[in-house]
Amino acid sequence: MTLSPVADNTLLARLSREAIPTGTYFRTRAPAGARPLTSQQQHHNLQLLAMASSRPQTAPDHDRTPIRCLTIRPPWSDLIAIEDDRVAKRIENRVWNTRWRGTLLIHAGAEVDLRATALPYVRARLDDDHELVRGAVVAVADLTGIHDDDGPCTFWSDPGCFHWELARVQRLKTPVPARGAQRLWRPTPKLLRQITDANPHLSGRLTDPYTAQGAGA
Repeated sequence: MTLSPVADNTLLARLSREAIPTGTYFRTRAPAGARPLTSQQQHHNLQLLAMASSRPQTAPDHDRTPIRCLTIRPPWSDLIAIEDDRVAKRIENRVWNTRWRGTLLIHAGAEVDLRATALPYVRARLDDDHELVRGAVVAVADLTGIHDDDGPCTFWSDPGCFHWELARVQRLKTPVPARGAQRLWRPTPKLLRQITDANPHLSGRLTDPYTAQGAGA
């Protein structure tokens, strides 16, 4: 099924802003009187648009170097950085998929999702004096799997999205400033060194992929 131009523009706009995470129910717009798209049709079109909107910073699926970064707007990044799995956000919602799996740095974007900061369930999980971290790497996690929308698999799961499964989350005791990028992006050796220098407890986990597999990996 081909989406209408209005819906196409909506989806393309969403895909062009992948540095901004989900956290709200994503709906496509359609002309008045049009029959709503089914969940399967939405997934099909999202996949086609994701393929058509590849960018240089996107990690190729065949690139198996072990560390990548994902930029996420606060407060969603802060919720992922919580180490208590019982209350933390362990599903990241995205409109695109990847076969890549491995160690994933959680990078807090510079732009705050102000709507989310007012949500009661968000405020309940952050201390009253909590200061949102912006423009820095705040945690390290493992991306262990991605599955299609299967309903509310967790409290944090959004309909109409791919659910990225996060595990073994460790918070950076000292966040490290960094510029983000869209989609999955590769940390530089310098950034990895800065993270481990400021957070020695992560030194055994963040093996430099350029050293481990060669600069051309």
